[in-house]
Amino acid sequence: MKEIMLPYILIVWLLVKLGVIQWNLKNAVTSVAIGAFIAFLLFTGHRFWSPADLTDSTTVKAPHAVLSPLFGQEVDRVYVEHNQQVKKGDLIYTLVSVDSQDQIDALKADKLATEAEILAADAKIVNERRNLDRLAKLNDFASQASRDDSSARIAVEQAKKAALQAKVESIAAKINSAKWQDERREVRAPFDGQLSINNLSAGTRVGNMHLYDTSRKFVEMRIADQTYRNIKPGQFSEFYLDAYPGEIFRGRVHSVTTGTGEAMVNVRSGDQHVRRHVGQNQSSHGRTVIIEFIEPEGYNVPIGATGSAWISASKPHGMLGFMDIIGAATVRLKALKAYFSAL
Repeated sequence: MKEIMLPYILIVWLLVKLGVIQWNLKNAVTSVAIGAFIAFLLFTGHRFWSPADLTDSTTVKAPHAVLSPLFGQEVDRVYVEHNQQVKKGDLIYTLVSVDSQDQIDALKADKLATEAEILAADAKIVNERRNLDRLAKLNDFASQASRDDSSARIAVEQAKKAALQAKVESIAAKINSAKWQDERREVRAPFDGQLSINNLSAGTRVGNMHLYDTSRKFVEMRIADQTYRNIKPGQFSEFYLDAYPGEIFRGRVHSVTTGTGEAMVNVRSGDQHVRRHVGQNQSSHGRTVIIEFIEPEGYNVPIGATGSAWISASKPHGMLGFMDIIGAATVRLKALKAYFSAL
């Protein structure tokens, strides 16, 4: 922030060198007082209406998926490396089979046996119908009781066939369920993204992998609570990252984080310790703002990169629009300083 006063210092120095003002105790005190007053006004206005992250804690983040939390399941083989870029559907790793294929084979055999019983029932129904037709042709030479017995056997076989068909459908459903369980052994990428460190090895029964959705990167920036009411979705923002020193990226405010860790209440029954409440909240926390941005072509903004950002917040009057110069200049000076951060 102090770098913003460099133009004022240069102007005073030029006025003294050109003899416009004489450098004595009175003029020195006056110049310093005016400079301090201007710095106070600029800092105060900038803090409310063009807030910049002076903590350099602005961070690039991205949503991520936890791939198949493993408890009791054993990893069979891992197909990826550290920080690998993957496409949707790519195979990440596989789990050891838990006899699912044997279960599928047994169900298929049971299904074939049931289908054979259905064919046998069809054959019995055909024979009984032929027998009933012969009895019907004999007219008075065949008793009514014989014809009734034949009709009853046909009805029994049809009921048996219906039950067997229901059993076949049940077995088919079990086969589909077993196949789905078997396919779950293959852990695949649910979207295009980037893996982090590969901490899995064949044989482990505990662990997982994180897959970051690189198409949905965003920036999280801290602001003071005093700026909260001036931040609105869609406001213009700029930020820099130490990963790209001297370069400025642009974005838009997505939303303000409403709930913070300090706002959480313990779900366990019981009263809160007052000293813990005071200890956690006696200092100013502020809150964070989510900034959306489109990654420039040819850039791969690293997740976790830090820097600083500023936002063109709402102002009480349009004439105060020049305050955005301070936020923009502050971030640009920090971007230039990023070259020296590695020293």
